[in-house]
Amino acid sequence: MVQFITKTIALSCLLSATKAFAPPSRCATVAALSKAHNHFVESKMLVTSAAKDDTSDATMPTSTPDLSYQLISLVGKSASSLVSISFFLLLATRRDAVTLTLFIGSIYNAVSSKVLKKILNHERPANLQLTENVKLKPSDGGMPSSHAMSLGFIGTVITFAIIPIEQQYLAGSTMTLYSLLALRYRIRDHLHTVDQVAVGLTLGVVNAVLWLKYGLGDDRTGPIMTWVKENCISAETGVFPYAALAIPIVVGALVVGSFERRIAIWLKENKSKTK
Repeated sequence: MVQFITKTIALSCLLSATKAFAPPSRCATVAALSKAHNHFVESKMLVTSAAKDDTSDATMPTSTPDLSYQLISLVGKSASSLVSISFFLLLATRRDAVTLTLFIGSIYNAVSSKVLKKILNHERPANLQLTENVKLKPSDGGMPSSHAMSLGFIGTVITFAIIPIEQQYLAGSTMTLYSLLALRYRIRDHLHTVDQVAVGLTLGVVNAVLWLKYGLGDDRTGPIMTWVKENCISAETGVFPYAALAIPIVVGALVVGSFERRIAIWLKENKSKTK
């Protein structure tokens, strides 16, 4: 565009200077030179303006992500670690039969998600390998989403087995909102499809309802709850010893997806260094 404007103005100047075939008079010469000078100044201004227009898109600063984008990223990236640590702190604080029974159920729920992934072998979105937002890209299947299953299970059992009845609505609404933000991140950044997240969340909630009814029991006399009381809880104190917390730490690290992948990468890197 810049070259076209320059050539057009230069041609106009040339036609103005050579308009008459006869030799111009002195006054006509001065007028022609003045007119040509004005054309030159105008062309210079147009060229400069056009050059700025051509480069405006390249020099325009990129806009920063809005608040909702940053919030979803913060919640999504920290969800796995935050939920796992919070659940462990709840277990370490209470150390009672109910919380331990719920923890065993969360392990069962996590293992079942991994088994289903192996059986279904459903690929994750193809764009996952292209995004730069996810540094630690999972290589396992995507159906169902293990994060969605864990959020569905833990949110449900905590709400109905730990939270007092008068506070369940507020607690349940808060956990639901948090889960939706975390799962929105996993869809947005191509970690899962909508179907993979929806199936995972549904399975997690269903597992939680079944565990509350048949594992914990309506009157806290379910088979898993009874086994925990008889084999893990001290009859004198009503809690299990602090030393036993080492078991949930190890089991949780092996089952939780983000920790499991980090451990696998660390082992692989150490193995390659020793060769």
